[in-house]
This record gives sequence, structure tokens and C-alpha cells, in this order.
Amino acid sequence: MEELAEGAIKTILRLIRFILIEAICEFLIYWVGRIFLLVVTLGNYPRGKQAEEHEGRIICTGIVVIILSIVLISIYV
Repeated sequence: MEELAEGAIKTILRLIRFILIEAICEFLIYWVGRIFLLVVTLGNYPRGKQAEEHEGRIICTGIVVIILSIVLISIYV
């Protein structure tokens, strides 16, 4: 009986972890990358369908921006 409950708890925790990671990637990193690209390109990229087609590029840009921000903050603080 304990093994069954332990398996259910592990499954629930994996589901919560997946949701949190997905939320961080989809919301935080994606929007940081998208806003940065819109600012740099003066609102030309990504717009409309480009945002859906280049989602991976936008997320990579968001990751780079976040990492560079942390590095710059750590250097100057």
C-alpha cells in the first residue's frame, strides 16, 4: 500500500515540476526574449506569424539575455 502511495506522490511531483518548468520557459524566458528582440529591431521582429514560427529562437534569445544580465550584475555589484 505504501508503494502505491509513494508512486502516486512521485507522479504528482513530476507533474508539478513539468508544469513549473514549462511555465518558466513559456512565460518568463519567451517574453524576455520577445521584448528584447522587439526593442532591438524597433518593433519589426517577431510580429504575428513570425512569433509562432521562431519560438525556439526567441527562447534562446531570452536565455542569453537573462544569463548576460546576471553576469553583468555580478560584475558590477
